[in-house]
Amino acid sequence: MTHAASSGDDQEFWLFVQNAPLPSGEELQQAMFRLDPCFQLNLSGAPEESPDHVLEGSYLDEEGEPQLDVFWVMETEDARKAFKRDPGALKKIGDRIKMLRFILEDECATGHVFAMIHAILERKEALKFLHQEIQEN
Repeated sequence: MTHAASSGDDQEFWLFVQNAPLPSGEELQQAMFRLDPCFQLNLSGAPEESPDHVLEGSYLDEEGEPQLDVFWVMETEDARKAFKRDPGALKKIGDRIKMLRFILEDECATGHVFAMIHAILERKEALKFLHQEIQEN
């Protein structure tokens, strides 16, 4: 289950997943690179443990050289606490109690965030989310 929201100048994407460790930075990088070879994720280890929740990436040119650095924030929350006053939302979330909040302060990071969501989700769910975003915007 995914959701997009806008708060001021920042854009947020919420992703609800099972309460399990996310793929490592290296695994996410491989999946993102398969989706688009211009996406580089500058992360090793667990994404949840990145300093200050800031994730960094780069857009690569045809030769594999970094051309543009991008950054975004990924916070992890317990969806049961975030939506404790909304029983309808809790019912929709079900057992996907880990909520990932991707906060974009850098619009150039949108492609990286979608590629990361795609790498975390099953392909079918990621495509459904992207289709929903296109329809709403």
